[in-house]
Amino acid sequence: MRVLQVGYIIMVQAKVILGMERRSDPDLLAYGGAVVAALKDNASFPQPWGDGVPSWEQVDAAYRAYRDAYHAALTHDSQKIAARNAARQGVTEMLRRVAVYVEFRANGNLAMLGSTGFTLRQGQSRGGSGAVPPGPLADVRGLPTEHRGRIELRASRSEGAMAYEVQTAPTDPSSTNGSTAWSHAQTVFSVQRVAVEGLAPGFVWVRMRGANPSGYGPWTSPVRVLVVE
Repeated sequence: MRVLQVGYIIMVQAKVILGMERRSDPDLLAYGGAVVAALKDNASFPQPWGDGVPSWEQVDAAYRAYRDAYHAALTHDSQKIAARNAARQGVTEMLRRVAVYVEFRANGNLAMLGSTGFTLRQGQSRGGSGAVPPGPLADVRGLPTEHRGRIELRASRSEGAMAYEVQTAPTDPSSTNGSTAWSHAQTVFSVQRVAVEGLAPGFVWVRMRGANPSGYGPWTSPVRVLVVE
């Protein structure tokens, strides 16, 4: 009976949109990061989550494995790309199972669904911090460190953000007429102290934005940071 009921919700009343197969890796990392952040200690969805549903710790571990595999695959090594694809498939399947569970438990309660980090269908109301996209980040600073290839970022939090996307560029955006090749560095859940590693020595340009179920906030202005050798 329970399986039939869950299936009925999915087919007839589903309000959560996944579309994970169509998302780029950076977009899926930001989306998955927002879900993981939103569901941690979420009072509307206390653990355990039920039979056949991965725990928050399992989802978080799968997300982190995917994030690490994504960064490792930036070298274009074929084995690392295969590992990234496998990690992506693993976290996608976990998020899909969690989405089914939250739909079932919420039973149409939009405030509960809006607290999960999952994207809701257009026209559905969202509650909590997901009512509108996040606001801008402020006071962004980039700091060099003594560690090779590593910098630190600090900023004031974005209003309504559940997670934050960090991108880097190897060239000055102001000198490329808008054609800067930005690349996803990582998704984080706090901007008090963000470490970005694996960077080439020299200067790097960094930008950040907040994310929540309603979308993304505006990018910060690029910040130039020195990466030591």
